[in-house]
Order: sequence, then structure tokens, then C-alpha cells
Amino acid sequence: MKKWIKVLVIVLASIIALILLVAILISPIAKSYIEKNDKELLGREITIDKFKLNIFNGSLRIEKLNILEKDNKTKFISVDTFKFNMKIYPLLAQKVVVQQILLAGADIKINQKGSEFNFDDIIKKFASNDTTPQPKDTTASKWEIALNNIAIKQTNITYKDLELNSTWALEDFALNIPSMFFDNKSSDIGINLKFKNGGSLALDAKYNMQTTNYNLNINLQNFALNNLLPYLQQSMNVSEVSGLLSTNLNVNGDVNHVMDFVLKGNVGAKNFSLIDNKNRNVVSIKDFQTKIDEVSLSKNKYHISKVKIDAFKTQFDLYKDSTNNFTFLMKPEKPQENQTQTDTTKKSPQPKMDFIIKELIVDNSSLIFNDQSIQVPLSYPIENIYIKSNDFTLDKENQLEMSASLAKTGKVNIKWKGYADGIANHNLMLVINNLSLQDFTPYSLEYFARPLTKGNLSFISQNIITNFNLNGTNKIDIYKCEVGDKDKKVKAEYASVPLKLGLYVLKDRKDKIVLDLPVKGNVNSPEFSYKKLIFKTLINLLVKVATSPISLVAEQLGFDPEALSNIPIDPLEREFSSEQFEKFKQLSEISIAKPELILTLSQQVNYSKSIEDLSVLNLKIAYYNKTSTSPKTLELIDIAQVKEISEKDESFIAFAKTLLEQKGISNQNSITEMALTLFSQEAEKQMLTFMQERNNKIVEHFTQVLKVDSTKIKVLSLPLEEIKAQSGKNQYNVSLEVLEQTPKTQQ
Repeated sequence: MKKWIKVLVIVLASIIALILLVAILISPIAKSYIEKNDKELLGREITIDKFKLNIFNGSLRIEKLNILEKDNKTKFISVDTFKFNMKIYPLLAQKVVVQQILLAGADIKINQKGSEFNFDDIIKKFASNDTTPQPKDTTASKWEIALNNIAIKQTNITYKDLELNSTWALEDFALNIPSMFFDNKSSDIGINLKFKNGGSLALDAKYNMQTTNYNLNINLQNFALNNLLPYLQQSMNVSEVSGLLSTNLNVNGDVNHVMDFVLKGNVGAKNFSLIDNKNRNVVSIKDFQTKIDEVSLSKNKYHISKVKIDAFKTQFDLYKDSTNNFTFLMKPEKPQENQTQTDTTKKSPQPKMDFIIKELIVDNSSLIFNDQSIQVPLSYPIENIYIKSNDFTLDKENQLEMSASLAKTGKVNIKWKGYADGIANHNLMLVINNLSLQDFTPYSLEYFARPLTKGNLSFISQNIITNFNLNGTNKIDIYKCEVGDKDKKVKAEYASVPLKLGLYVLKDRKDKIVLDLPVKGNVNSPEFSYKKLIFKTLINLLVKVATSPISLVAEQLGFDPEALSNIPIDPLEREFSSEQFEKFKQLSEISIAKPELILTLSQQVNYSKSIEDLSVLNLKIAYYNKTSTSPKTLELIDIAQVKEISEKDESFIAFAKTLLEQKGISNQNSITEMALTLFSQEAEKQMLTFMQERNNKIVEHFTQVLKVDSTKIKVLSLPLEEIKAQSGKNQYNVSLEVLEQTPKTQQ
């Protein structure tokens, strides 16, 4: 017995010694094996400072692990400490219980060029080592797997996109998974990291392996948006982007149904700025905050509790080619090659969009409008923009209010009711007060070649659209508007339109112009243009002013427009009637009411008819002087009697024939022909004399009796050659005109 006991002791001692020897030698053996066979194992050179493996308690510790790049010079991964602890005895009960997995002090470098990464060869290596097809396991595994205390600490990850020249540096990356189960229990995952360029990210996730459901909390703080610049530059002409992004979001979903998730939480950004390639600040936002109640892509549901934008600033540049700075901002899309087939796959119908913003506020914002499409560029600031809307939806009528300052002096208020999904039904009220017209001189030069030198404008516009049919009213109130002289250097489309005259004519006694401009049309028509309709109405009004300015002014003052547009005259008379004097008085009142304008009376006579009438009158005077005992100097009463002489009087006819016979002329058929033969030359001189006398008496009456400034009255007669070409009525044509006053250049 003692012998067998001795043998047993020796065997046990040998086994124990062997175990101790294995325990002592396994670590250096494993370390040596890994380092000598690194190319076969991983395809990369591997170095290890310390390697401790204990197969009895299931622990592994590696210190100073380095894996090099394919060039065998550059470090791919370096690890200060790696720990792995696992319970051995539960394996007998088909349980895998990992007590700890720790990776600390790691430095990982990931490089990407196109679709290739610097670790693709490692993946291929592992894939090539396992080519045996695995049978499909149709039975549920009896093994229970539990991973506890999984942690990554003090790790730096550097990601480089070599094509975009973009670098992401993640500092102090930390991963904490208290427990992960591969059964119906939930696994907790926590990730924390810092971005080298600013910001931090904390992820807290729960995941159920069996149900595949997950709950994810995302806390991103002060993420520097300049990290996104290389990616924005792929589709946008952007030189700089800045700002800080923060989020606090919760996501619930199923990993097997990627689009089936529910998103809630907050998204905010501060000091956002976007600068294009021409160093123009396209958009900037001081503060942006959004509170999300629920977003679900699968349900097409977007419920947002609040959107608040503070100090939104932008500029809109309109260029001569009809493009703008925003079209410049976006790069044209590259045509996709070999895209000949169309997707005929039937897609499931999308639920109707359920969209609502319960509260929308835009405050302290501004817009600079730069119109570079015109000859003289315009820069117009709109500041203190405030926008508010509650319960903004797509399928119900919305209300929105807006206010803003216009170039520091003007104010604008907008109220809108309507649907956001189309233009069929809307109600828009626009009110503008105290708008300085001088700011819009570039437009007055563009269309009329005249600058706006003074004036304020108020504007009330209400536009109601019902079933695409617009019924709009526009009331324009202009106060003390003045325009300068024409700029001959500017080519204007409507330079011939009398803008200056039109403004003076349209002014009332309070120096105001009030215009009502209705607008109607079908907004769904391709030819519809609100701007063109308004502008066409204004041009038509100015043309009407040019055609008959006196009529419009007369109407303003309560006079008969037709009666003052032209004043009939008798070419045989030197004097004016009481009716004519009354019209002169009314014209003087117009001159006083419109001191900026010159009252012009242009005498028009029917030359042929006037010569005939004067010739006949002279023949009658000759007959009257021969037959009457009155003095040769005729008084008004004599002239009246002369005119009463009948052209059918036989003695009068005989007298005319006698005069002709004395001159050796015969065979005249009528008194008119005989009178023309005898007195036509004299009649022409008389006509011109009478015209001049009438003009002089009008000027005298206006200046001395009616007290009209001589510079404000102009009485004209046409040259004789132009008079001979006239065939209309005998009258004074009355008009208004503006005296152009161009300052003389100092020598």
C-alpha cells in the first residue's frame, strides 16, 4: 500500500509540477508565438511588451501592444493595457460569463481613400482563413452568454478621409457596457468621447438581443460644425462653416426595421455661420432651438413643439443672369453614369404627412437684398424681422404674423392666412409705413432714367386667393415725392413716360398721391405675374397723365375736365367772352394748386376756315363802310352789324362782283371765293395779328388780374407753316408741363 501511495504522490506531484510549468511557460510561449507568426495570424507586424495568460482563472493581460501598418513602420493600433477575465467553471454548465473586458490607453488610426480602408487586408485575412461553409443551425442554442464590465478608456481615435483631406480626432473615447446578454435580457451600452476640435458625445443605449428593440439616448454638446466642412464642400461652394451643435435626443426603434423609430428631444445650435467661396456670409444664426415631440419616418409623423431662431442673418444677391447667391452656393449635380434602368418596384403607400410646429418664432433677424441685375445696383436692408406662428400645419389653415424695419425708417407688417401645401387659397394683408422713396432710386433710374430725390410711401395691400383666383386691392399713399432730372447716361425702358409730370399732376393740395391699384388674375396661369400687373397699371396711369394732365388736375379740384382741356375761340374775335374768362379763372386756381407745373395754352386755328371767315368779314366791312354813314373806325356795335350782313344779300353780292371787275376778275361762283380772291393775303396777316393779340391779352389777364406768376404761364402759337397744316377746331389746347431745371456747371 505504501508503495502505491508513494507512486500516487509522485504522479500527483508530477501533474502539479507539469501544471505549474505550463502556467509559468504558457505566457512567454504564447507571446513568442504571436510575435513570430504575426504575419500568418494578422498579416501585420505585432509587438508586445508584456503578455500574461492564466488558463486557470481565465485571465489575460497584455501591455504595450502595437500593430503596424502594412509598411511595417507606421503604427496602426497601439494599446497600453488590455485585460480579459472570464469564469472557467460555468463553461461546464454551458454558460459563458465574461467578468471584464478592458481596453485602456489605445491610439487607433483609421484611414479611408474612396471605398478602401487601411484595415481591409486584415478583414480579408480573417475571411480567407474561414472558408468552410457552416451548416445552418435550426435549433436554439443552449449556451448562455453574458458579458460584463466591457470598457474602453482613455482612447484616441483618428479618422482621415484622404480624398476629402478631412480629419476627425476623437479624444478620451470611452465605452462602458455594464452588461450585455445574448438572451431576452436588455444590454446596457454607454459611449463617451470628446472631439479634438471641440465638443463631446455621450451615448446611452439599451438593446434586447431577442426582441431587437433598442432605446438610445444621444447627448451631443458643443460639437464644432467646421468638422463638416469637407463634406459640405462636395455639394456646396463653401469656404467656411462655423458654430456649435448640441442635441439631447431619445430614439426608440427596432434594428431589423431601420426606418421604424421614434425620435424625441432637443436640437440646438449657436453662432452658426456659412461663408461661400467668394467670402460672402450667406447665412448666420446666433441661436437655434428646436424641441421635438415626436418624429417617426415610418408613420410620416413630424410633431415639433417649438422652433425658435434668434438673430438669423442672410443676404440675397440677385445677378444680371437671373441667378442669385443661393444658386451659386449649390454645385450642379453630376450626371450619374449607366443609369438607364428605372425602378419599377412597387412601393408601399406612404401615410399622409402629419406635420405640425406648435410654436414658431423668428426674432432679431435681418435680410440684406442686393439687386445687381439693374444698371445702378441696389442694397436694401430689412432688419428687426419678427415672425410668429402657432400650430403651423400642412392640412389646415394657418396663420402667420411678421413685422420688420425697412432701411431704418420704414415699417412692414404682414398677416397671412392660408394653406402651406399650395397656392389655391390664401389671404395676405401687407402694410408698409414711412418707406423712404430715395432708397429706391436705382429702380426709378432703371425704368424712368430719373432719380427719386424725396418722398415717403405707405402701402396697404390685401390679396385674397380663392381657388387660384386672385382679387387684390392695393392702396398706395405717397407724400412729398419728388424726382430729379433725367440721367442721360442711363438707358431706361420707360424714359419717355413723363414720370415727373405724372407725380406733380397726381399730387393733391396736401402734396399727397393716393392710388388704388386693383389686381385680378389666375395665379395658376403661367403668364400671371403680380409684379407685372402692378407695374402695368402704374405705367398706364402715367401715360394717361401724359395724354391729358389738365383733365386729371381739373377733376381733382372739382372742375369740368373736358371744359378745361380745350377752350374754343372765334378766329374773328380779339376779345374773350365771360365764359372764357371763367375758364381762365379756373386755370389760375390749377396753377396755384400745382406750383411745380407750368400752365401752357397753345393756340390752334383752322387755317383754311379762318382765312375764309376773315376774308368774308373784310368784304362785309368794305360793304358796310360804303353803305354806312358811321365813322371808318368800327366799334363793337358796328362789328356786330357787319356780321349780320347776309351772304345772300343781292346788293352785297353785286358789291363783291363790282370789286372783282375793277380788278379785272370775273366768273366767281360764291361770296367765299370772291372774298378769298380779294382779301386772302390781308386775312392771313389779320389772323396772325389776332392770334398774337389774344395771346397777349391772356398773359396780361393771368399775370395782372388773376395774379399768376409769369413763369408759371406759357401762351404759345405755332409757326405759320405749322398753322397752315392744321385742320382742327379753333381753340386753345390746355396742358401742364414741368420745367426742367438742370444746375449749370460752374466754370
